[in-house]
Amino acid sequence: MASIYHKKKSPFWFIQFTDENGTRRNKSTPYRTDNPGDTVKARALRASMETKELTRSGGALDEGGWENWVEKFLERHCESTLTFERYKDAWKWLAFWLQAMRYASPRAITYRNALEYIDWRVNHKKKSGKKAGRNTAIFELKTFAMIMGEAVRLGHTNANPLASLRLRRDPPAKKPELTDLEITDIQKELKDEPEWLQISFDIALHTGCRLRETRIARDCVDLVENKITFAAPKGGEDRAFSIPMPTALRPLFERLFGDKKSKRELTLEFPFQPSRRWQQFFIRIKKPHLTFHCLRVTYVNRLRRAGVPREAAMRLVNHSSELIHQIYQRERVDDVAQWRDAVKFPAAGSAS
Repeated sequence: MASIYHKKKSPFWFIQFTDENGTRRNKSTPYRTDNPGDTVKARALRASMETKELTRSGGALDEGGWENWVEKFLERHCESTLTFERYKDAWKWLAFWLQAMRYASPRAITYRNALEYIDWRVNHKKKSGKKAGRNTAIFELKTFAMIMGEAVRLGHTNANPLASLRLRRDPPAKKPELTDLEITDIQKELKDEPEWLQISFDIALHTGCRLRETRIARDCVDLVENKITFAAPKGGEDRAFSIPMPTALRPLFERLFGDKKSKRELTLEFPFQPSRRWQQFFIRIKKPHLTFHCLRVTYVNRLRRAGVPREAAMRLVNHSSELIHQIYQRERVDDVAQWRDAVKFPAAGSAS
């Protein structure tokens, strides 16, 4: 299987793959390890090379079946590079399964054998020894349903047996809200960590933004009007929004961008797999139950407890759906303690 890796003295991603002659090769890519956009492209290249390897090794994905059109369709279908990467990674596993099962073309797919993919996927161990979750397998199967729909439109098969899968995902684990003590402990531990960890934590703590959104460009921070613009939030540029700059963050932005002679253009640059780096940090400080997204949950709940109207709170965290906003809210016992005696009944024995 193809893989990407980096060398200590090189700023570029390298890819290891098997060529048409069966020779294992290592090659440098033009994509930099310190650029998140380049990292996405490197992963997409890896997925593409893996698909070609699987096609050559098993011969199941022949020219008349999948290889000529699936990746081109996914590229046309996806508006953002991140979405394309996610679908392409899903197709990598689907192609592996198709090759293993010898399903050479869309005409070989039935509803029953597609459902078998879930069991195959959750029981297939990766090189790390880990297995995929059921929700991952369902997402990949829904991606396959989309691909099968395109197969019908292209005339590769007469019908899409996966048009209505009706598969229920497992409920995701609820992310906890951070306590004041946990926030203090994390801030202490972060003092000896890389700067990007410190900056991303501070920005998310005071804005509730997502991890990727903490990478903010200089021209999106207005120190005159005290305003921050999130130019590329979840959902793409169409969902860009601005918020008033929290007072607690102004010293940070002044340090980063206050000097006009400074060449710094971004609040931070992410390393490879920043979410995993955060996960490793929480495990290291013995708080494995936490994730970076807990900061968003914490911010939403504290807005509610501060009496901020729901419409204003949704605007501050860029929630367009009230249902999604409600999912983040956690009612603690203390939050409702004031209503303990709101309902009155006659005292026992008071009736005549």
